[in-house]
Amino acid sequence: MNILVYFLFALSGFAGLIYEGSWARYLKLFLGHASYGQVLTLCIYMGGLAIGSFIAGKMVEWVKRPLLGYAAVELAIGIGGLVYHPLYNLLTGFFFDSEWIAGLGFTGAEITKVVLATGSTLPIAIAVGMTFPFIAAGLLRKSGQELSLPMLYFTNSLGSAIGILVTSYLLIPELGNHATLCVAASINFLLAAVFGYIGFATSPNKEDDEDDAADVGADRAAEPLNVDYVAEHKLPMPPKNTWLWIAAITGLTSFVYEIVWIRLLSLLMGSSSHSFDQMLSAFILGLAIGSAVSGKLLKKDSLVILSLAQIFMAFFALCTLYFHKPFWGMMNEANQIFNTTADGYICWSLFKYALSVLWMVPTSFFAGMTLPLITVILTRAFKSEAPIGKVYGWNTVGSIIGSAGGGLILLPFLQLKGALVFAAVLDFAIGFVLLVVYRKKFRYSVPFYLVAALMVLPSIFVNFDPHLVTSGAFRAYKNLHPDEKIVVKDGKTATISFHESDVHWYIKTNGKADASMSKDRKHPIEGDELTQAATAFMPMAMRTEPYDAGMVGFGSGMGAHYLLADPLLKDFDCVEIEEEMMTLARGFYPWNARGYDDPRIHIYIDDAQTFFLTNRRKYDLLISVPSNPWVSGVASLFSHEFYAKMRRYMKPGGLWVQWIQTYEFNDQLFLNILKALDVVFPYVSLYRAPEEPDIIIIASDQPVIQKNIGRFSTDPLLVAEFERIHREPDFFGEQNFLFTSKMVRPMMENIQPNSIFTPIVDNKAEEARFVHSNAHIVQVFDSCEVCWPEYLDSADYALRRPAKVKAMMQNKDTYRENALLAYLVRTDSLMRAAAQAPAPQDSVTADSTTQTVAAQKPRFMVAEATPEWKKFREEYIEWVRGIPMEARDTNAVYVKVRDLVNAGVFPASFVDEFNILETARAKDYATAAKLVVDFYEKYEIKNMDEFFLRNVAVISFLAREPELANALYKDAIRRHEDIPAVEKLLIEKEIVRLRREQTRKNMGM
Repeated sequence: MNILVYFLFALSGFAGLIYEGSWARYLKLFLGHASYGQVLTLCIYMGGLAIGSFIAGKMVEWVKRPLLGYAAVELAIGIGGLVYHPLYNLLTGFFFDSEWIAGLGFTGAEITKVVLATGSTLPIAIAVGMTFPFIAAGLLRKSGQELSLPMLYFTNSLGSAIGILVTSYLLIPELGNHATLCVAASINFLLAAVFGYIGFATSPNKEDDEDDAADVGADRAAEPLNVDYVAEHKLPMPPKNTWLWIAAITGLTSFVYEIVWIRLLSLLMGSSSHSFDQMLSAFILGLAIGSAVSGKLLKKDSLVILSLAQIFMAFFALCTLYFHKPFWGMMNEANQIFNTTADGYICWSLFKYALSVLWMVPTSFFAGMTLPLITVILTRAFKSEAPIGKVYGWNTVGSIIGSAGGGLILLPFLQLKGALVFAAVLDFAIGFVLLVVYRKKFRYSVPFYLVAALMVLPSIFVNFDPHLVTSGAFRAYKNLHPDEKIVVKDGKTATISFHESDVHWYIKTNGKADASMSKDRKHPIEGDELTQAATAFMPMAMRTEPYDAGMVGFGSGMGAHYLLADPLLKDFDCVEIEEEMMTLARGFYPWNARGYDDPRIHIYIDDAQTFFLTNRRKYDLLISVPSNPWVSGVASLFSHEFYAKMRRYMKPGGLWVQWIQTYEFNDQLFLNILKALDVVFPYVSLYRAPEEPDIIIIASDQPVIQKNIGRFSTDPLLVAEFERIHREPDFFGEQNFLFTSKMVRPMMENIQPNSIFTPIVDNKAEEARFVHSNAHIVQVFDSCEVCWPEYLDSADYALRRPAKVKAMMQNKDTYRENALLAYLVRTDSLMRAAAQAPAPQDSVTADSTTQTVAAQKPRFMVAEATPEWKKFREEYIEWVRGIPMEARDTNAVYVKVRDLVNAGVFPASFVDEFNILETARAKDYATAAKLVVDFYEKYEIKNMDEFFLRNVAVISFLAREPELANALYKDAIRRHEDIPAVEKLLIEKEIVRLRREQTRKNMGM
């Protein structure tokens, strides 16, 4: 029977951590940052456990059937799990929709947030906290064995360690948050049913149940009776209440360790949601093993065992300081061991978990021993079950203080090392004092004092290596000790570091570079600074009247600095959640000076959603600059719920601006985000950040186009700004346009929008980062002669095309153009020379038909197999794709090629390809499509390159020939490795759409 109970209680722990993992995701969305969500979740969860333990500890004294009480508690937890999601929606909807909340101001709104989050979550946590005292009392009464207590701790903790991993990698990615809670509730209902049956089927007292007595006899025959070693040897012990204080302190220190380690391992493994869950699982796994081992030590001197556990817990916690370097070395080498594939990601995830176990388990193992030992000590002292709830409750109170104080007070004030050493010294002091005061053999042992000193004193001299911990070794193989200056600050929400190399300044969050700037200010700006400038200048070009702006995230301050260059900007609110970011971003000063000094900007260290709610104003322009959606919490800034909330704070015609990288990402996740935007905003335009692998998204309730970019060339302040950055005034113009959401709406028909409740991006982005995949959407829309926008929305594209043409004309490759022209001149000379040479005289007189054909055939043709021709063809095709079709009539190279094509000098395959595009250039798409059919029949079209296949696919759609497009797709495009999957999806959707359109037309609909 006991084995069944242990297994079922493991299921209870499994369900409990499903709740904690889900709550953490819900609350970080509500609070606005993952760190705050983690801390509040821990506080509520542990607080509920404490209250529940206190309540149940009192109740078990008079409850006759504790297992039946346990069943009732599981039933209550299951009901709470079912109603949590609708209750969360109700409360958060009230928060964001209420005028009364908006009038409270930021502090009042933040307090209300905590109250609502606590009110919705705490009752379930209290019920979870009541489970252990009830089931422990039930087993103690049934078997009378103290060994059941450590085994209960072990099985429950083991189930918890597994539960959080299953939640992170399986349940939430596949089912979403709401359905995951329903899974946990189902487990609770199962447990309620089973224990309800057990509770009714067994007698309230073990002596009244003959079957139970037989089981007890068998158990006791199998295992020796537990002996109270302390009582038998009459050893001194501290007062009973002292153990409760020790339980509280060890709970506090354990969670300080966890908070510190979560921050450190975020620097080591990346701060994704999966990493957080792995850390939590590893920590709980250590607790589970420690609980199991403690059961084997109950016959020993419990005070000595407990004291040594406290000392070793402190020592192994300090070992993470002493020996942190090998961990970063292992992570760095892992980048060269694991293949960047889906299978490699699985192996790398297991490797990350192994690192978490190596880091946390030695300490949490001893932490897991303390609670069962204190519980046994007090149950022996009181000869009652009452202390079970008290010990659990006091330990949980300490855990609350540790999790809240560790994240919000100790880390900012003592930094990582100080917070870790503080907690370790507390643990060490408890064990040391207990041994010295209550056990004489330790009091007078010189080796004990020497060993103790060797355990603690090195912490004075050892520090975390700042270059190492901020290296970002989880992303790629790094030089772990670069020659650069570095300043590191551990803030409330993240660790921020500012770096200065010989050529760059850059700032990192949790080891991930957020922004960089070249020290060379005499050359055009480049790199991250270009993207930051684009988030300011692109929407600036769309404003024609004075406007107010808001920004989510200060970052390096360069985006704010460039936006403040606009004389039309009247007022600017910038919200940054991490104060240390503002502190260290001063390293970019004076290049970001306006972000600090301009009187129009107002900096707020707040959560953005709460700030905009309580600020009670609307803006003409809102910019969100946080990126890297694989970072826990950031993906929620790309959800349709977030966009819907932020749209409330936009005036009619207002612009929403956001950037996202295409590297370490993929097209599927990008489409999830684009669908989230399309759900909220009727008009969404996407631009590439010039020269950078980033996309600038601009959304509004009105068409998005740069109507006022001309002022960049006429306004003296803006002209001066572009001179300072050494870029042309139209550098960020419409030539960077990619497409609108309207153009690709059919492609998104079956795409699910990224949501806070179905967090697709949060769950999948880490794998995309690991495999170094890319979103190829820019390639699809920016590498073309006959371009997709021409087909998808020709009216919109016609407005933007002139800027593209102008930019292409300014970027001509003159050197290559001259080389091509030289070849063409030589070829033309050879053709003319051949034409002027006398015709060869055949010995047999040809008939008139043969003479006519001979007269039409050119006397000179380029041989297709010659190296000169192959080189010319390759160079020409690459070159001509940079010449806009509208400007080719005036280009000397193109005109000469056309003349030679018409003269029949070039090989047939080249002529056929040229004629297809020449006809498309005249917008005679029907004829061009016929030429494509001829080309298709004459050549192996699957051997053509991506660029040509894109051209002919779009031509077939423009000609309204879905069957031609389908043939091209099946025979060449579908298996072509260079054509992105997202473009293949677009082609599939357009074939279906065009067929439907033609069917309706044929039916006269």
